[in-house]
Amino acid sequence: MRLARLTQRKEFLAAAEHGRRFRSPAFLVQVRDAAPKEDGEGEEPRGLRLGLTASRKTGNAVKRNRIRRRLRAAAAQALREQTHKPCDVVIIARSEVLGADFHALVADLSIAIDRAKPQKPHSKPGANRPPGAGRRG
Repeated sequence: MRLARLTQRKEFLAAAEHGRRFRSPAFLVQVRDAAPKEDGEGEEPRGLRLGLTASRKTGNAVKRNRIRRRLRAAAAQALREQTHKPCDVVIIARSEVLGADFHALVADLSIAIDRAKPQKPHSKPGANRPPGAGRRG
């Protein structure tokens, strides 16, 4: 079984901006529930779509590809029963994926959709500071 994939940058950004988050020692998962199209036409029902990200901070190209292969295999196993849920799942890898136990990766991914926490709303920098705070005079 092959999971559908997120392929466009705007889909990844939408999951980051409007999605819920789940943290693990090896990765961060962002889950965004599917919404109907804005142009009035209803979107046909679709299942779960997966997107993987491994930045250059996680290692060289060989390590990044190995990280993505491990996460793709773990996601296929963990999300097998949840493919009917209409949502987008983005997994942001950390370098700890390479040393993590595969069964632990599968266990963390299997609960990621249900336990993803709502993202904190974005606020302007310094909005929580009282007036005049941080100024030297």
